[in-house]
Amino acid sequence: MKPGLCRNVVLLLIVVFSLSAAGCEDIGNGVDDIEGSVSQTMEDIDFLRWASDSAGVILDDYEAIKAASSERDEVLLRESGIKLREDSGMYLEELDGFSLSSSVEGVATEYRDFLQRSYEFGEFVETSSQEIDFKTIERTLELMNETSELIGQISDMAEQGV
Repeated sequence: MKPGLCRNVVLLLIVVFSLSAAGCEDIGNGVDDIEGSVSQTMEDIDFLRWASDSAGVILDDYEAIKAASSERDEVLLRESGIKLREDSGMYLEELDGFSLSSSVEGVATEYRDFLQRSYEFGEFVETSSQEIDFKTIERTLELMNETSELIGQISDMAEQGV
């Protein structure tokens, strides 16, 4: 082989290897994008499952307040208010740990509002249990039952995998 021909073959091989390496880099970037998308979807599903589970706890706290209210038991009412406040506060902190996509961000905002209202209601019940108007609590609990629709939507989304 002539030296000029060898040089041209080597240059051709370098060009071919460069092009294939660039193509592999594009494929690698595409794989990274797909992995990121799958990871985000899993984060969203984890959030929805967590929200459904935590909502169950909060709704149980409301049921305890409702039972204490029905029995006119001020001590149990105060304890139930404390539990609602503590659980809601804990879940509000945990909610901040999720990095969510825009497809579930609206649900997260509504759920944050629900948790904040629950926290405030628990605090109110805790501090006012001795002079509380039981009819007001019962009306508030009825309003909170409407929130169960949101909880149902969250559960449905979690089961469907967003």
